[in-house]
Amino acid sequence: MVLTPGRDLSRPPKSALFTVRQHLRRRLDLWLQERLGWSSRSKIQKLIQMHRVLLNGEISKPSAKVGCGDEVEVLLDAAQELEEVPPQLPILHEDPWLVAVHKSPGMLVHPVGKTHAGTVIDGIHRHWRDLNEGSSRKVIHRLCHRLDRDTSGLLLLAKTVAARRHLQDSFEGDRVRKSYLAVVEGVPAEDRFSIDAAISASIDRSRPHDQRLARADEVEGKASRTHFEVVARKAGISLIRCRPITGRQNQIRIHLQVAGFPILGDTGYGQTPQSLLERGGRLPGGVPHPTRAMLHSFQLRFPHPMWNLPLELRCKPEGDMTRFLEAFEIDPLRLPSLESSLRVDGTACQTAPSTSR
Repeated sequence: MVLTPGRDLSRPPKSALFTVRQHLRRRLDLWLQERLGWSSRSKIQKLIQMHRVLLNGEISKPSAKVGCGDEVEVLLDAAQELEEVPPQLPILHEDPWLVAVHKSPGMLVHPVGKTHAGTVIDGIHRHWRDLNEGSSRKVIHRLCHRLDRDTSGLLLLAKTVAARRHLQDSFEGDRVRKSYLAVVEGVPAEDRFSIDAAISASIDRSRPHDQRLARADEVEGKASRTHFEVVARKAGISLIRCRPITGRQNQIRIHLQVAGFPILGDTGYGQTPQSLLERGGRLPGGVPHPTRAMLHSFQLRFPHPMWNLPLELRCKPEGDMTRFLEAFEIDPLRLPSLESSLRVDGTACQTAPSTSR
């Protein structure tokens, strides 16, 4: 799928363009259903009948055959989505090359599937639109990493192509240290432990669409490693700091499931109110069972793309995780820093200039 190049990223796209790659000719509605897994065949047929699907630029029928080289354009209902104004994202740090924001749970980082609005990307571009219109230096924010829809917390974006390229090199070169906070079912016996469990590169399509998640797979999966540190334990639940060494999809969630300590609220990996009860766990008084996985992007330490000095950012959990932290009597901002062994050009770490807010 190709979205219109150079489009205004503060607004939902007007259409999505597909190019047919397969030689075997198929019905348009069946071919499109495979690409739009979030939509049923009847809904796709209705889109075609409403003239919102064009085959090679022309109105067509659901029964029309498509083959290699054909172009299929789906006209999106952007007018309705414009009413969904993304919230202003709290800024944790900003300088001419980077911006770090606090992502809310339930928010996608970029448009995907049937969601074209209300994401981090169109939200931040919408709030920057007026600044860009009055400035000679146009800023196009680019994601440096991703978070699951339900994961809250620290998200880093680059303001320039060069800054993003430098940060991608740092991620791939193991020069970035990151940590997450998770509230889990169960109480680990050890204060520190690590999980090495391979994770599949493909999504488990045997599940319902909203639970198509990666999975542990020692046969075809890729090597993955996460370090865990227990921060607090109480009433059969634990607060854990998670340090992913590799960066596989759903890695922390999978490794905590493998360890026997699924994240509270993570139904996709088997955690339910019943499973907590069966293990003798008890939620803090007055706290309902979470409706999303209690996972929060807490900390990033990396060499700044321009200053080339280590920069460490933190993001304190808010909202539904706050009452768990209060029950544990933990202030996450008082947790020890990530290890200071990160070195740049062979020199010891220094503190980078910061405009953190």
